[in-house]
Amino acid sequence: MLDLLKELLTKKHEKGFLANKVILTCRSCGNTEKPTYYELLSNRQFEVMEQASVPVVDGVYEEEVPATPIKFKMKCPVCGSDVEAFSPVPMEYILMILQSNQPDQIMYG
Repeated sequence: MLDLLKELLTKKHEKGFLANKVILTCRSCGNTEKPTYYELLSNRQFEVMEQASVPVVDGVYEEEVPATPIKFKMKCPVCGSDVEAFSPVPMEYILMILQSNQPDQIMYG
């Protein structure tokens, strides 16, 4: 999974979903950093957690789908403490975004 992520990131640019910022706040000193998904993923400042099954309701039907949580982590540039935050988006969704084609610029401007 990590090799696929690395390969896909080399083909994408920091725009669209990857340009969204993740707010990381240090519990020790209160410093706030706002790196993008692209920065955190390409610099490997994350940890892939154990996959879990999550119930998804689609109309009348309910099914279990796999979801792999991601924990972003970095060192606080002010005090050096570990700063962590969980991504609200599972790894499967991020891989799906990276594998999709970019929207047509003429049609979507």
